[in-house]
Amino acid sequence: MNRRLIINSIRAEKSVSAATCIFMALSAMLFSLSILLFAELSDSVDRLMTTAGTPDFLQMHAGELKEENIRAFGASRPEVEDQQILRFLNLPNGILSIGDASLAENTQDNGLCFQSGRFDLLVDADNRAIQPGKGEVYVPVCYRAEYGLQAGDIMRIGTETLRVAGFLRDSQMNSMMASSKRFLVSEEDYERLKPFGSEEYLIEFRLYKGSDLNAFSTAYREAGLPQNGPTITGPLIRMMNALSDGMMILVILLVSVVILLISLLCIRTLILTQLEKDKPEIGMLKAVGISKKGIRDMYFSKYLLLSLIGCAVGILAAMLLAGPLSAQMRELYGDPGHTGLIRLLALSGALIVEAVILCTVSRTIRKTEKLTAVEALFLRGSIGKTKNLFVPVGIITAAAVFIMLVPWNMKSTIAAPEFVTYMGIGKSQIRIDVRQTADETADLEETLGSVTDSLLKDNRVADLSLMQTGSYQVNLPDGALYELMIENGDHGRFPVQYTEGRYPESADEIAVSILNAEEMGLQTGDILKVRVITDDGTGPEQFEILPLRICGIYSDVTNGGKTAKACLTDRTPVMWNVIYLSLNEDISPEEWVREYKERFAGTNQGVRITLISDYLQGTYGQTIRNISNAAAVSCALACLVLFVVVLLLLRLVIWKERQDSSLMKALGFSSADLKRAYLKKMVVSVFTGLIIGIFAGIVPGQGLAGLLLGTMGAHGFRFIIDPFAVFLAAPGMLLFAAAAAAGISLREVSRIRAFECLGVYRN
Repeated sequence: MNRRLIINSIRAEKSVSAATCIFMALSAMLFSLSILLFAELSDSVDRLMTTAGTPDFLQMHAGELKEENIRAFGASRPEVEDQQILRFLNLPNGILSIGDASLAENTQDNGLCFQSGRFDLLVDADNRAIQPGKGEVYVPVCYRAEYGLQAGDIMRIGTETLRVAGFLRDSQMNSMMASSKRFLVSEEDYERLKPFGSEEYLIEFRLYKGSDLNAFSTAYREAGLPQNGPTITGPLIRMMNALSDGMMILVILLVSVVILLISLLCIRTLILTQLEKDKPEIGMLKAVGISKKGIRDMYFSKYLLLSLIGCAVGILAAMLLAGPLSAQMRELYGDPGHTGLIRLLALSGALIVEAVILCTVSRTIRKTEKLTAVEALFLRGSIGKTKNLFVPVGIITAAAVFIMLVPWNMKSTIAAPEFVTYMGIGKSQIRIDVRQTADETADLEETLGSVTDSLLKDNRVADLSLMQTGSYQVNLPDGALYELMIENGDHGRFPVQYTEGRYPESADEIAVSILNAEEMGLQTGDILKVRVITDDGTGPEQFEILPLRICGIYSDVTNGGKTAKACLTDRTPVMWNVIYLSLNEDISPEEWVREYKERFAGTNQGVRITLISDYLQGTYGQTIRNISNAAAVSCALACLVLFVVVLLLLRLVIWKERQDSSLMKALGFSSADLKRAYLKKMVVSVFTGLIIGIFAGIVPGQGLAGLLLGTMGAHGFRFIIDPFAVFLAAPGMLLFAAAAAAGISLREVSRIRAFECLGVYRN
């Protein structure tokens, strides 16, 4: 088929050609977009972590320390490339405000620091190390959009003020999943503002490439070095940086796979219908001696041209969409460094998708080879199964509902208060953190006693549970030592989500998180030997090994997803305390929290009171917004796809049955009668697709979403659906799209004339 014949064929079937091109463009766009966003995120995170010099091992510590012991340990370890101890001034959120925004309700641990001279640098928008002047402060970039900040705003810390000179990128605390945020000031201002907070330490090590991080972590613990705080590693930092935006990309990738399957089905149906319509022309070509390959090449050339156009449009659309969708990534991590390579990868993805589509096109066109010239000329035989075009409408409706509901259900699940049970946190209303500050342990115990006494005397409190976390050494079956963060307390009051077994009820039981179970090779019923301290603190340290039976495995995303729960009452030092509580039904949690924040508003008490809903939003708000963006894109694509499918396939049905419709009109049936008949069949197909799609979006969709949320450490979860979105909003939008397309297509029925049936009748 020469160029003129291709153009004429496209012009003769504008709607079919346009629909085919749209499906090719959508498939290319989504795969290209997924590759673009993933490559940009990965490259930006790597570039920021390399430029800033992110530590491979970080131990946070509140309390006194002997720096010479830490330096001696680092010098004795051959895998240590560099080490440093940074100071972090933890400030009560109640005394912080920037511009018109107060940080009193902020769920992060906010504090001041000054620039490191070696690694773990805080950088500006150009990824250059920042050196603040006197009276200046650089604010975490994640707060710029959240609070509407700009350079020149005034930050208030108690009675002191600083001028916001700009915004910083923090390679280890950029993500909202990191519980702390650093504000950068000059060393002189840091010393001046020390009375407003409590000082903590960041003990950091850079290791040579290829070093065993677990072995180094174990050696650090065995050396008895400071560890009153969480331990963070380079891989965990990388995961937290990439996770919130990575979830959005995974959702888009899932949608792109479904759209590709829809495209393959639609394009196959369109080609078969077109070939059925072209049977006389195909028979004529066969009769005059055109070979099978020649006929196949004629048709394939047309779809190759449409594929090239669709690929170009898809890549262009992906480039345009990548801008707004990657705006937050660029804000947090900077521009990627290998834009040329990234675009080449995106182009390769689009070409691979088009190659898959063209393979389907080629296989479908080959069906003409089984048809003889006589069968084609006398309209006998069949090229493909295209008798009922309403079946593809139902299938594609189901797929459209699926790609709408999966991201919507993921968003509603993460945003629901019940999701905390997959985070290793019991379902309660309020969380109170009581952590050690720079004061002695006695002060921590006094503060904890004051808080618990107030709660026990408060008749508005319906239930509460104190959880105390410490670091324990455990002996694995192979003899290796493993550091385990164990949370002790009554785990039956506010239980978390267990994928296997149950919570520990006695001192000889322990439950471990999924990641710990996988890393240690454990399962329920196994014995874990835990070293516990038994001395009274007045003499040499004494300990014993307790065999604890694993009674449960649970989902957790806190502290890197590596935690355990038990009921131990030994003398192992407590690293932090958390109180979970619920109030009586007639009590306002917001007012209660406000009252207690005022009561414990002392600058150095280390008490933080947070509504669980606020804690969830503060941790996953960024992820929820990203998945919401992906859900909006999915919704628009689903409506567009269904609109095009109904518009095109209904017109093809009307074309195939034109002679029958003409005969019906000759027998006295009106256009309205015929439209009602078509509409009835369409409604049956669409509603069947809606029912199947809702089921698929909830049941199989839950499994697929579980794979995505499993990357966050949330395993074994169940959808927490929004009934309005699932049963009303999504079906309503798709019904509107289908109705609009049907209304346009059914206009063709009015153009059918009764006398047309007197012409040549074609099946």
